[in-house]
Amino acid sequence: MAGGALLIDTPGMRELGLVADEAALDESFADVTALIPVCRFSDCTHVSEPGCAILAALADGSLSAERWQSYLKLQRELAFVVRKEDPAAEAANKVKWKQIHKTQRAKYKHRRDEEGG
Repeated sequence: MAGGALLIDTPGMRELGLVADEAALDESFADVTALIPVCRFSDCTHVSEPGCAILAALADGSLSAERWQSYLKLQRELAFVVRKEDPAAEAANKVKWKQIHKTQRAKYKHRRDEEGG
């Protein structure tokens, strides 16, 4: 196709998956990955922290919101593939979410207790 794209007709194919790794993602989104180390905080979540290079680039238009969302989506898909293939990663993910749920339950229980309910 024009622009170098390739269209493949695959009758009967039900699922298309990601077959890349972190290095391929970083290479494809070199503009995004170049901004991440520039953030003020090394553990920046790129959501609301002051001095975030990603938020600054989104604000000044040098990084489009669509490109940032595509990067985040592919990062999530890559993490899913890793968890699917690595039982240790899946176990760590379960532990993480179990702790999050436990914290939330405690928070709501504490609120109910304070309200007298």
